Amino acid sequence: MSIPKQWTERIQNLPVLPQVAMKVTERMQSPTATVQEVSELIRSDVGLTSKILRLANSSYYSIPGGVSDVAKALQYLGFNTIAQIVLTTSVFGSFKTSGLREFPLSQFWAHSFAVGLLAEITARNLQFKNPSDAFIGGLMHDMGKLILLELVPDELSRIVRHAEERKISFLKAEEELEVPNHIQLGMELGRHWHLPAPVISAIQFHHGGGTKPEVVLIEWANVWVHSRQIGASGSFQEDYSDEEQRLSENLGIAARQNEIIEQHFRKEFEKAGALLAGVN
Repeated sequence: MSIPKQWTERIQNLPVLPQVAMKVTERMQSPTATVQEVSELIRSDVGLTSKILRLANSSYYSIPGGVSDVAKALQYLGFNTIAQIVLTTSVFGSFKTSGLREFPLSQFWAHSFAVGLLAEITARNLQFKNPSDAFIGGLMHDMGKLILLELVPDELSRIVRHAEERKISFLKAEEELEVPNHIQLGMELGRHWHLPAPVISAIQFHHGGGTKPEVVLIEWANVWVHSRQIGASGSFQEDYSDEEQRLSENLGIAARQNEIIEQHFRKEFEKAGALLAGVN
């Protein structure tokens, strides 16, 4: 089902993603990036600088003596952690809407961040070329659901209730109710935000249909996170085992490798507690 014209127009009127977030994330992927260069980029956004310093000084990161400068935070936490903070706070901060009883935002953000974090950890494990792209794609894969929350919250509630009653996925509920799905809406938002093509592909194929390993990775990470009930995003499908097995084999992830990835993920996700608490 196509997106109603009035919905498309309202998406075009939504705030754009702060460009400094994408610039910082892109620059950090370069092997020639320096602490000074990235620090100056971050300092150009006062709000972002404040958030980074607040999170860097939280008990989760335990930097000796604390930090009052972005450059020092970068030196202690590293480019990877700072990139996650920059992008996550920027994406989450772009939506001012409140959640619903059926769709609590704290659980949605936990799910989205978990998919991004797992995708990046796995991309590094599998030696993909740009692991940071996996984080961005995973973080943003379900943004279309926030469009529903922003534009038609009653419709979002109806979809979630239908999924819960039928014990099916959010996407299946959208199909049964014959409404524009969150994939279409997420891609529309991605175009509005001028996201890179790989990120829009991650949104487009996070429920299947993709063939490139980088895209299949996002689908696998989404299934993996759902199966372990980390956060929630309105889906009530009860069994993901066959999908997880198929996608693991597709990516060449052996059982022992999966265990190592999970151990790393659990450790990093626990450390991200301050970040998730800070954006909710």
